[in-house]
Amino acid sequence: MTLHRRGFLGALALAPAALAVPALITRNGQVAAQTAGTVPPTCLRRKIGEIEVYALLDGHIAFPPTMLTGFDPAIGEPLARAAHKPFDPAQMLVGINAYLIRTAGRVIAVDTGAPAAMGPTVAGWAGALAATGTTPDQVDTVFLTHLHPDHVGGLTDMATATPGLAKAQLVASEADWAFTHDEAVYAALPKDFQGFFDLSRAMVAPYAAGKALIRPGAEIAPGLTTVALPGHTPGHLGLRVDSGAESLLIWGDLLHSTAYQFARPDWAFAFDTDQAMAAATRQATLDMVTADGMMVAGMHLDFPGFGYVEKAGEGFHFTAAPYDYRA
Repeated sequence: MTLHRRGFLGALALAPAALAVPALITRNGQVAAQTAGTVPPTCLRRKIGEIEVYALLDGHIAFPPTMLTGFDPAIGEPLARAAHKPFDPAQMLVGINAYLIRTAGRVIAVDTGAPAAMGPTVAGWAGALAATGTTPDQVDTVFLTHLHPDHVGGLTDMATATPGLAKAQLVASEADWAFTHDEAVYAALPKDFQGFFDLSRAMVAPYAAGKALIRPGAEIAPGLTTVALPGHTPGHLGLRVDSGAESLLIWGDLLHSTAYQFARPDWAFAFDTDQAMAAATRQATLDMVTADGMMVAGMHLDFPGFGYVEKAGEGFHFTAAPYDYRA
């Protein structure tokens, strides 16, 4: 697959070497065992109609704001202040969320956070899952919005290469699976970044035989429908949750910064495989959820990530959803 390869490789040049993980993943794809992180178990439950949705906090990662293409400190500082966030021109803290859905006897994980290989401030997914009262064997399906390492971390025990969710079927984007396993894409990557692909491949490998590869519009359970949100990756998917009169769009990595990208949806992220498409998808999706008044949730919105979007000048504003006392 050559889709957006040139743009993706160009974007990687913006990423600092500190984000590479070659010390944790060997060149032959073997994954080293890592010490678990220190993220306290944190979850929050709400209802969408009759469907239960839990937000699971995996942790956070620090990125330089220059990972946002077009970032300007003169613009960024007032945006950070308006979002009640400290402004640091050297770094921005990006949260990592995952979600768990209970509906009609099904238990569905939506992404699984980052592996401990990515540092001590992540890998809280397993603890958060336990805090919901759910054991790994109760999860019957894992839906991946895409296959980046910070979304597949809870899938596999890195020390033994055995599945952590032994009874779950992996459901993933057909296009993203192909992109992640494309040897031409892999060979063209800088060596320091091949480790990211090694890690993703190793985490999904134990599920390969029973996997279900899907396209946008697939129903993975009653009321749960996948939505095309391309750009961050070629087959990046969201998940729409509908029950009764209520709806929620879990939009994966539509954006990475609550403070900056609502106001500036044109600012792309360095790991977007097609930055122009990612920006167009972001704009169209923000327009849609604003017009529909739909609740959203995202893997990199401030935990728990549930909220609403409104127009604000040339951009948008995010308001966190009120606590759901029905839960």
